[in-house]
Amino acid sequence: MKAKYWWSAILTLFAVVVVSCTNQATTSTDTATANTSINMCYSGISGTQIVTWYAQDKGLFEKHSVKVSLSSIEGGSDATTAVLTGNTEVCQIAGSAVVNAVVAGEDLVFVGGIINTYPYSLMVTPNIKTAEDLRGKALAVSKPGSASDAAIREILRTLNLKPDEDVTILAVGGQGERLAAMETGQVVGTVVSVPETIEAKEKGYQVLVEMSKLDIPYQHTGIVTTRTYIESNRAVVSGVMKAVTEAIALMQTDKSGTMEVMAKYMLLDPQEDEPSLVEAYDVLVQNYLPQIPYPSVEGIQTLLTQLEAENANAANTKPEDVVDLTIVKELETNGFIAGLYNNPQ
Repeated sequence: MKAKYWWSAILTLFAVVVVSCTNQATTSTDTATANTSINMCYSGISGTQIVTWYAQDKGLFEKHSVKVSLSSIEGGSDATTAVLTGNTEVCQIAGSAVVNAVVAGEDLVFVGGIINTYPYSLMVTPNIKTAEDLRGKALAVSKPGSASDAAIREILRTLNLKPDEDVTILAVGGQGERLAAMETGQVVGTVVSVPETIEAKEKGYQVLVEMSKLDIPYQHTGIVTTRTYIESNRAVVSGVMKAVTEAIALMQTDKSGTMEVMAKYMLLDPQEDEPSLVEAYDVLVQNYLPQIPYPSVEGIQTLLTQLEAENANAANTKPEDVVDLTIVKELETNGFIAGLYNNPQ
């Protein structure tokens, strides 16, 4: 009887150990993202995408257990479609395209804010001396509803000019195509960000409006996914934001490495285009990137207010419908972000 009792006790203890180990393994699976592969995009070739490029090239996504296949999708509207259809799980996208989609009832959300104000300059041809000279002329944007479109419209309103009435707005493509449209005389101006501002100045174009001086909160670009994806893949999204946040921290002291990455993705020559790369670094990295990359609630409200003139449904959308602050909040409260600056990785 004693032997039978002891065998029963041993088997019971073994079962408890197995169940305990199983529960621990399940918990680990819920929190870990090792070997998780995702598609990630960025909407267009611009220096404002440097955080995503740097995180990829420096292996920061993989460091935080997310293997990223990175691709470019020109234009925010096409990028949002890629996320909504599941072709890409996460993307760095302009705020205007995301807000348009959310107002239309789509499931998109900013989990991180990369640039939370306008990084643009309105560059114009030499014959444009004042705001009034724009009346009856055309300005170029990439696509309707894009960041450049929102920026142009905001500028015109500040200049007391009516978009589409006083000034024609033409969709011609990315920054390179827009500068080309200025050369051919199709338009008299467009908005560009660094380092293209140097190229524009070299062509004889001048700054009519420097948007950073307008001090307008604006969600220019940030990290976007869907709430549905977060619900089932929160650890993956957290890993992406860890990589993004670490990239921002590392770039502050890695000027040469940052310029090298920017030259690679923008197809610039590191030697010949060094002045452009230096300006891009000094302006974007030193002035625009936030240490704690929350999406800008105020910046989203700016976009919603702009959209109300064209879409009454925008008035029924709250900024909180477009952002999820909890991922970055966790990285702030658990000391991850502070550790990047107090104890660099």
